[in-house]
Amino acid sequence: MGKRVVLEKLVRVAKALADEKRLEVLALIAQQGDVCVCEVSDTLDISQPLASKYLKQLRDAGIVQVSKQGRWSIYSLGDTTLIEPFLERLRNYPLPPVQRCARC
Repeated sequence: MGKRVVLEKLVRVAKALADEKRLEVLALIAQQGDVCVCEVSDTLDISQPLASKYLKQLRDAGIVQVSKQGRWSIYSLGDTTLIEPFLERLRNYPLPPVQRCARC
């Protein structure tokens, strides 16, 4: 991997982590494993479009990955090599009770 590519990856990851709500989304995924956008939205009390935006930013940084289950997109941790120290703290971050989605 070239020097420039490494720096670009680091910048994407740093930008993705530079928002408190995105860190809460990441904490939810780190604690629950697989989540759908409905669970993120309902648990963190944010709109679905905003939850989708945060998930896309985390996905674009490579921090989370998405898989399809029928018509639903399920999000889980992706390449977390660069952020393991963050994840250790986020796994213990106090979140509201998870609102499981009956639709997914």
